[in-house]
Amino acid sequence: MLTPPLLLLLPLLSALVAAAIDAPKTCSPKQFACRDQITCISKGWRCDGERDCPDGSDEAPEICPQSKAQRCQPNEHNCLGTELCVPMSRLCNGVQDCMDGSDEGPHCRELRGNCSRLGCQHHCVPTLDGPTCYCNSSFQLQADGKTCKDFDECSVYGTCSQLCTNTDGSFICGCVEGYLLQPDNRSCKAKNEPVDRPPVLLIANSQNILATYLSGAQVSTITPTSTRQTTAMDFSYANETVCWVHVGDNAAQTQLKCARMPGLKGFVDEHTINISLSLHLCVFSRSQQEMG
Repeated sequence: MLTPPLLLLLPLLSALVAAAIDAPKTCSPKQFACRDQITCISKGWRCDGERDCPDGSDEAPEICPQSKAQRCQPNEHNCLGTELCVPMSRLCNGVQDCMDGSDEGPHCRELRGNCSRLGCQHHCVPTLDGPTCYCNSSFQLQADGKTCKDFDECSVYGTCSQLCTNTDGSFICGCVEGYLLQPDNRSCKAKNEPVDRPPVLLIANSQNILATYLSGAQVSTITPTSTRQTTAMDFSYANETVCWVHVGDNAAQTQLKCARMPGLKGFVDEHTINISLSLHLCVFSRSQQEMG
């Protein structure tokens, strides 16, 4: 099991990094290529109303001319014809937030009296479609359009970087063992213990296995271990050993290799672990499928 002083990237992630530097990412026929030419997502995620590409290109108007309506968070209002969402509490406050001014206007004055007859549990605000109920922060309007119920913020991706606990009207973020919650009460950072062993990032690509600090600076005492094609990698913290599958031109040349990293200061004692021919064939076959 990995511990915080060492962060480990598997080849899939390192391949994305290499692709960003060397060449555009080639996605499979069942995937959609994001405009950044790095990220591949499932085609089923395209035009589903949610941004899955880092640049949002899977929901771009030219890709999704009939895209679903913009999804705003609970207690937010979607400005007409745009992707802008503003808090309901900012409607009819005398300050224009929507480009077309649809959040302000005569309806704010003309329809305000209707709010008292709507029977909202928390709040009411006039809109172009008539008076509308909305809820306090962390609560969500129910199907009856009047009552409010606690909203599970933990169901929204990215609310907390690691652990999330929903509470009545709020939420609490937490971190796994070895990490500390940051002042923003959402993100986590490794404790970096012991302090004389800063976190190291292992990156495997088609040429080598590198060890770098999180700043991106290569660990100066480490000589990269040459590989032809690394399709899997893991690290044993207890034994300070990194192991990977070295794919050859055929099944017999596909090997399981390991090297020790004493004190995370360099690769030494590189050696090959004998595996059965059946495992050779299995690993080689799967590697060919992934590379194809």
